[in-house]
Amino acid sequence: MDNDNSELNVKKKRKSTASTTFKTDVNSDINNSCNNKTQFGIDSLDNDTVIRFASYLCPRDMVSLSLSCRRFGGTKDDNSLSLMEDTARKIICNAEREERDALPKQVGQTYIEVYNELLKHKEPRVFDQLIGNHLSYVNDDKSHIKFVGGVPTHNTAICNYVMRAGRHYATFTSGGDAALLLKYVGITRPLPNWDKKGLTSFYLKDDNNYEEFQQERTERWSGDVNYCGITLCNHVPLTYDWGSWRTNDLIGAAGNIGERELCTKMDKIGLLLDLDAGTLTVYKNGQRLGTTKDGLAGEYCWFGTVSNSRNELRIEKGSIP
Repeated sequence: MDNDNSELNVKKKRKSTASTTFKTDVNSDINNSCNNKTQFGIDSLDNDTVIRFASYLCPRDMVSLSLSCRRFGGTKDDNSLSLMEDTARKIICNAEREERDALPKQVGQTYIEVYNELLKHKEPRVFDQLIGNHLSYVNDDKSHIKFVGGVPTHNTAICNYVMRAGRHYATFTSGGDAALLLKYVGITRPLPNWDKKGLTSFYLKDDNNYEEFQQERTERWSGDVNYCGITLCNHVPLTYDWGSWRTNDLIGAAGNIGERELCTKMDKIGLLLDLDAGTLTVYKNGQRLGTTKDGLAGEYCWFGTVSNSRNELRIEKGSIP
């Protein structure tokens, strides 16, 4: 028994001595490195290694790294790219073709900014803005909204993701037990921070907001259709230039609107915005119903409007049929 304890004590002593020796060697190496002013950092890596490392960074960290020293953020001339810009460019080039088509580089835009848009493009669609006093999220799910309150009034939710090129598809599912007639979905021009205005109600077709809508105009607005949507009950298309609005039938749809089956709570209404063709096409449970409008151009965001208590609406990013 005494021999066993003796051997155990010897092993512990050896382990302690080895550990102490290791720590001493490491501290010695660190001190020597400091005394020799040897630098072990990302700036000591070659360009290819830096690019591979930076490809795992988010856009914000890329910007931070580009600002850390001229090597990462500087260029030799106006026609060359910095290491961080070249990293973002390569990430974009490796994206799916449909993603690249939806994210063309704009004049004055950096590749890091396009990379940031690419990450947003991959994210689920949600309603970022709730405009009106009677909208809330269902169980903190930003893709699922409901109308809360008694008096029917228009309240609108907007997805802040901006679509400016390529093809984009989203589905809208109705919920609750109120009339589908009081729900509208579609596209609108970007309206940043309208949820901060403290509006008690909000309807994109409201002439009272016309002048304020026009103040949001940018050079990226093209064409004369600023709002295009449908009613969920019978797919009636509504188009609006924030000056006049009109109702029209679905282009290429079979039969009249009144002859088509009404939408139910379990149906998924899909909207395909094709900015290459300039069209917004309506689908019901994956089946094409027709095109609401052609000639669409510029920037748009998804929106959903609910107008009665017990109304619910969900948005999802979908695969193009």
